[in-house]
Amino acid sequence: MNMSDPNELKVIRKRSEPKNPDVDREEGRQLLERLIRGLVDYPETVTVGFAMGDKTTVYKVECDQRCLGQIIGAKGKNITGIRAVISATMARKGIRAVVEIPYYCIEA
Repeated sequence: MNMSDPNELKVIRKRSEPKNPDVDREEGRQLLERLIRGLVDYPETVTVGFAMGDKTTVYKVECDQRCLGQIIGAKGKNITGIRAVISATMARKGIRAVVEIPYYCIEA
């Protein structure tokens, strides 16, 4: 790259369409499930499903209410890290990914 022209850009890698998106989404689901099962006390209660949109895959985590705090972590650090790993992994394959966790109401 010639450094004399600051407006000149070099394309390193073009974004391509996913080669096998169904297999990639399933691999992402398995990775997410392994990550979450490694964090919680009751790994047998964790299941991960996914729904596909036009451009986005939404991974839905289902787990026991007792595991939810461990998945979220202190100040949301665990789930933020998990979302970053899944987003980055799937982005390399050309797929946008979102991770949703369950919401439980606390009865007073």
